[in-house]
Amino acid sequence: MFAELITEALRNLMRHKLRSLLTALGIIFGIASVVSMVSAGEGARREILEQIRELGTSNIIVNAKKPPAEQNAKKAEGTYLLTYGLTFHDLRQIRTTVPSVTAALPVHDVKDWIWFKSRRVEAKIHGVTERYFDQLGMKPIMGRLLDDKDEVERNRVCVVRTRVLREAHYVGDPLKLDLKIGSQYYRVIGVLPDFTSKNPDRAILGLDDRALEVYVPFETVVDRLGLTKGTYESGSYEMSRVELHQIVCTIDDEANVPMAARGIQAILGKFHERRDYEVTVPIELLQSRARTQRTFDIVLPVIAGIALLVGGIGILNIMLASVTERTREIGIRRAIGASQLDITLQFLIETVMLALVGGVLGVLLGVAGSLLIEHLTEWKPVVTLGAVSVSLAISCLTGIVFGIYPARRAAMMDPVHALRHE
Repeated sequence: MFAELITEALRNLMRHKLRSLLTALGIIFGIASVVSMVSAGEGARREILEQIRELGTSNIIVNAKKPPAEQNAKKAEGTYLLTYGLTFHDLRQIRTTVPSVTAALPVHDVKDWIWFKSRRVEAKIHGVTERYFDQLGMKPIMGRLLDDKDEVERNRVCVVRTRVLREAHYVGDPLKLDLKIGSQYYRVIGVLPDFTSKNPDRAILGLDDRALEVYVPFETVVDRLGLTKGTYESGSYEMSRVELHQIVCTIDDEANVPMAARGIQAILGKFHERRDYEVTVPIELLQSRARTQRTFDIVLPVIAGIALLVGGIGILNIMLASVTERTREIGIRRAIGASQLDITLQFLIETVMLALVGGVLGVLLGVAGSLLIEHLTEWKPVVTLGAVSVSLAISCLTGIVFGIYPARRAAMMDPVHALRHE
C-alpha cells in the first residue's frame, strides 16, 4: 500500500515539475545552508583543535614581548640598547619554584640571512634543545632531529622546513646541503614538513609566515650567534638583547595546568615590571574554542529553523492549492471506498516526498558549497554522515509538520460536495 502511495505521490509531483521545484526551493536552500555551515564549522573545529593539541594540552608556552621602546631604550653613543624579554633567571625560577613543571625548555630566536650561492633570503633561526621537538610533536620526514651531542658539542647543524629547500631550488640530497647562516655554514641533518595552515599555533610558537624556519642547537645559537643583535630601525641603529624568546613548560598533569600557569605568571610578574612577556595555555585555548563551538551549535539551529520555516510555509501554501485543485479527485476516491485515513496518507506522503526530494537536492547543493568554501578559503570542510542524516530527517519532519493540515483538510471534505465541485 505504501509503495503505491509513494509511486502516486511522485507521479503527482512530476506532473508539475516546475511548481514542485519552486515549492521545494525553501527546503533546498535551508538544508544546503545547514550542510555547508555544519561542514565548515566541523572542519574548522577539527583543524583548530588538532593544532592546539599539537601544542600540547599539558604545555604552557611563555613568549617574550617587546615593550614600547620608550620604556626600555637607553641611549649610548648614538645607539639604542633594548633589553627585554625572558631571562635565564626566569628559566631557573620556573624549574625550581613550580613543582608541577617537569620540563622547561629555552628557545632563542635570531633573524639572519641564509645564503644560497649569490642569493640570500631572510630566515628565522630557532635555537632549541633536542626535547623541543618531542614536546611539540614535530617529526622529520627526512633525516633526524637534534640530539644531546649536538647541544654539548655546539655542532653547526640544523633542521629545516621543506620551504627552505623550495626557496633554494635545491633538487639534490638535502642531507648534503650546507646552509650559510650569516657568516657560518650549518649542515642540514633533518627536514620537517611545512605547516599546512595559518592557525594561531604559528604565532604562539613564534613562527613567522614571511621567514624561513631553521632549527639549530640552543647552545650553538647562544655561543656562535650571540644574544645581542643590531638592526636599523626608523633611520637609527638599534641594539637589542634578549636572552630567551620563549620558554616551553610541560606540566605533569593536565589538572595542574591552571595552577602552574598562575605560578609562572606570579614569578614573571615579580621580575618583569614592564610585562614584556605573555603566557599562553593551550588547554585554555581548547576550552575557549569549545565554548565558541557551543555558541555556534545554538545559533546554527536557529538560522536553519528560520530557513526551513520559510520552506515549510511554501509547501503548506502549495499543498492547500493542490487540495483545492483536486477536490473532484478526492470526491471520486471517497465515493469508490477510500477512507479519510487513505486520503490523509495520500497527501501527507506527497508532502513528505516533496520535502525529502528538496532535502536530497539541498544536501547535494550543501556538499557543493562545502567544496567551494574549501576552494576559496584555507578551511577544509568535513561533511559527516551524521550531518547528512540529520538534514534529511529534518526535511522529512518539515514535510510532516506542514503537510498535516492540508492532508486533514482534504480528508474531511464532504464526498457529495467534492463530486459536485467544478
